[in-house]
Amino acid sequence: MTRPQSPFAALTPGTITALDETAEYSRSWHQWSEPEIDALTLAYAAGRPLLVRGEPGTGKTQLARAAAQVLDWKLHAETIHPRFEPHELRYRFDAVKRLADAQARAGVKGAKALVEHRYWRPGVLWKAYGWSSAVRFLPKVEGIAEPKGHVVLIDEIDKADSDLPNSLLEVLAQRSFHVEPVAEPIGGPEGKLPLIVITTNEERDLPAAFLRRCIVLSLEPDAGYAAWLVSRGKAHFGVLEGVKGRDQALLHDDVLWQAAEQLVKDRDAVASLNLSKPGLAEYLDLLYALYALFKDEADAAVRTEAQIKWLARLSAYGYLKHSVDNPNSPAHQNTQAGERRNAADKEPG
Repeated sequence: MTRPQSPFAALTPGTITALDETAEYSRSWHQWSEPEIDALTLAYAAGRPLLVRGEPGTGKTQLARAAAQVLDWKLHAETIHPRFEPHELRYRFDAVKRLADAQARAGVKGAKALVEHRYWRPGVLWKAYGWSSAVRFLPKVEGIAEPKGHVVLIDEIDKADSDLPNSLLEVLAQRSFHVEPVAEPIGGPEGKLPLIVITTNEERDLPAAFLRRCIVLSLEPDAGYAAWLVSRGKAHFGVLEGVKGRDQALLHDDVLWQAAEQLVKDRDAVASLNLSKPGLAEYLDLLYALYALFKDEADAAVRTEAQIKWLARLSAYGYLKHSVDNPNSPAHQNTQAGERRNAADKEPG
């Protein structure tokens, strides 16, 4: 069968991509699923943004990192918060600093004129659509040669009100925009399009007009939830051929499975209360802690036994963020933790 001309179409489900450590992110690993591959293939070919839906901790942000790694493009990330202004995706202007500098120069004989470039900072869209103009406004540390391409991550867009996604409609339609300190338009029909990845935890609905302009991927486990967690856990702690230090598993399968099964139980406990459920992020946090606590134990059997015992003691603190009896009282969390600790202490060894 002829393969589509897309870097993502060359990936195989189950393939693990190592994600390099950066100033913003620690080293990690991404295991590709078929829906991720297909959705990115379509977004890349159609020149449309990819909207990734899913509960917190399902790897939505990591997907953008993995896409940038596969493409060998530069990643520009912006995390949205409730006070985020739509123009900040394009630029930021430090009006307070400019006013202070202007006042400091007032009445000073021979004072130099203000350098307007100092008060403008390109946002993620300006960098992605118009790197050649944006680079003139960037700190020297960012002033590198033009990348091969750009991936834009707009993380948790549902944190903002509808003004933010609505403000993107014109940019997505025209694929260009203007900013005051630059005469020429940013982007345009002849420019190379960035890959835009937008995530939502679905805390609020997004405008229908915005959704129509997106390719939409819902990240949901493609198997039983425990099995899905374990498969992700193996990407971080299992054997990886050709990766230094990963010729042997870092954690035994029994640890991965017991941590996953306990998380499923805790998810079920809070599901009926309409409270946030623990997920992949909490699962990996616990596994990393168990690895760090016993990584110097040379005897593999002793190490695994100790990790399973401490898994029972520690998981209540990492998984249970709410009381399942009284959501307003933290006492139940302590009770659950105590029960697990006592059960673990009664185990042999």
